[in-house]
Amino acid sequence: MELIVLTNGHEVRVEVEHHGSGIKVRLEDREYLVDSVATNGVVRSLIIEGQQFEVAVRSSEKGRYQVSHRGSIEEVEVLDPLTHLARQGSASRSHDGLKQVTAYMPGRVVDILVQEGDEVTVGQGLVVLEAMKMENEIQAERSGVVKKVFVSAGQPVEGGDPLFELE
Repeated sequence: MELIVLTNGHEVRVEVEHHGSGIKVRLEDREYLVDSVATNGVVRSLIIEGQQFEVAVRSSEKGRYQVSHRGSIEEVEVLDPLTHLARQGSASRSHDGLKQVTAYMPGRVVDILVQEGDEVTVGQGLVVLEAMKMENEIQAERSGVVKKVFVSAGQPVEGGDPLFELE
């Protein structure tokens, strides 16, 4: 499983997979074998390359955690790659006038949930896109009117291809 970890203004891509009785973790170009055991509540005992660490992990809100080790506390946010790409794309868009929404990554359009001329509200599903073997509903980030739909069901798309336009 691939994850994006954001902390102190840094972004780290992490791959995690079960490996025997432990976990194999890849951080950028380094790989670690990790054994993890819950000791009490939020505290976990980790053995990483023969060294033991006691780490407390507390969920502060969805996808955000406080991680403490040896008196140091760090806030981290954990995202799946698609959510991370969506957030990056929406941060660069204007909220005024026409807004063209593009595919976050290569995939296939599974379903179109709106038609040109439809009024939509924030959070309403517009297009279902299959990417990375998962179906993802692309939702309206603001209320408006669908001015143009650029895709059809079954159509393959590349990252950056326009899906629809809202006014």
